Amino acid sequence: MTDRMTAVPQADVREVAAALFQQGQRCAQVGLREQGLLLLTQAWSIAREVDPSLADRAAWEMAWRCVENGDYAKAAMWFERMAGPPPIDHADWPTVQDRLAGLCHTAAKGIFTVHWPPGPPLAAGHPTTPTPTLPLPSLNIYSLGRFQITRNGAALPVCKSRKALAVFRYLLTTRHHAADKEELMEIFWQDVAPREAAHSLHVAISALRRYLDPTGRSYVRFEVGRYVIEPEAPIEDDAGEFARRVEEGDRLRRAGEPERARDAYAAALALYHGDYEVEDLNLAWAMAERERLLVKYLSVLDHLGRLYMREGRNEAAAQCYRLLLERDNYREDAHGQLMRCYLDMGRRPEALRQYELCAAILARDLGLEPMPQTQALYRQALSSKH
Repeated sequence: MTDRMTAVPQADVREVAAALFQQGQRCAQVGLREQGLLLLTQAWSIAREVDPSLADRAAWEMAWRCVENGDYAKAAMWFERMAGPPPIDHADWPTVQDRLAGLCHTAAKGIFTVHWPPGPPLAAGHPTTPTPTLPLPSLNIYSLGRFQITRNGAALPVCKSRKALAVFRYLLTTRHHAADKEELMEIFWQDVAPREAAHSLHVAISALRRYLDPTGRSYVRFEVGRYVIEPEAPIEDDAGEFARRVEEGDRLRRAGEPERARDAYAAALALYHGDYEVEDLNLAWAMAERERLLVKYLSVLDHLGRLYMREGRNEAAAQCYRLLLERDNYREDAHGQLMRCYLDMGRRPEALRQYELCAAILARDLGLEPMPQTQALYRQALSSKH
C-alpha cells in the first residue's frame, strides 16, 4: 500500500476515498445496504493512510449502520477503529440519538452489556449489579369520539407537534405497534427528499418522547430500522381494546359459545363512544382506521342484537338495531330484525311503522322495494291481533 501511495498523489487518493464514502452513504440511505457497506469499507481502507479524519467518518458511518441492523458485534469493531471523537454534525444528531436510545433499551433488557467508554473485560465471576429503572407512567389513549391522552390519570396538554402525535397514533394502529422508518417517511413526508424526511422523522420522534414523558424515559424506541412502541409500557388504547374485544366476540361466536360472545361484544360496545377521531389527521391511513372501526361497530350491533333475541331480550336487541340504523338506514336486514323485535314484544304498530320507514327510504333513495322476506314480515304484522 505504501508503494502505491508514492506512485499516486495523495490528493487523488483522498478524492477517491471521499467519492467512495459519498457513494456508500447514498446507497445506504436508499436501501442498498450491502452495496453501501462495501463502499464505506473501501473508503475507510483507503482513507486510513491518507485522511484519518475521513477514515473516522467512514468508521462512524459503518458502526451506526451495523447498529441499525442489529449487528452489535460488528458495530463495536468499527467503533474501536475510530482514532478521534465522533464526527456528529447537527443534521446527524437526531439519528444518533434514536439509535443510542435503542441500544440503551436493548441493554436494559439484559440482551447485551454496553461499556462506555470501553474498558478491560470483567474477570470471570465478577458480580454485576443491574441498575434499577423506574417504571414508565401509565398512558391512556382515547380516540373513540374524542382524542385525549392522560398520563397517570392527568390529561396532557395539546401537543405542539401534530406530526409527532400523528406518528404515535399511527404506530398504535399497526400490527405489533411498529413501523419501518421508510414506511413512516413515505406516509408523513412523502413529498420531501429522503434525507430531509429522515431528519424530520427523527425530530418528530424526539418531540414525541419529550411530550409523552419529559423525564427522558421513552415509550417509543428504535430497533433494526423500525420504530416500536415499548411493548412493556403501560399503555391503554380504547380503539385497540375495542378491536380486540370485537375479535374475541367473533372467535367465541364461531366456537359456539354465545353467552361469552355476548359479553365480549357488550364490552366492546361500551368502549365505542363515537367514531375514531381524525380532526387533525387528514391522512388516508387515519380515514381508513375510522372506517375499519365503524364497520366493526356496526357488526357488533348486529351480532349482539341477534344474541339478545336468541335469549328473548328483545328490548336490548331492538336498541342495538336502532343504533345500527342511525348509522346505516339502508340496512334492510336491520329494519327486518327490528320489526321482529317489536312483533315479539307485541308492539304491532311500531313494527308497521318500521316497515313503512324502510320502504320509503328504499323507494326514495334507491328506487327499490323491500325484499320478499321483509314484505312477509309486514303481512305478518298486518294479520296479527292488536
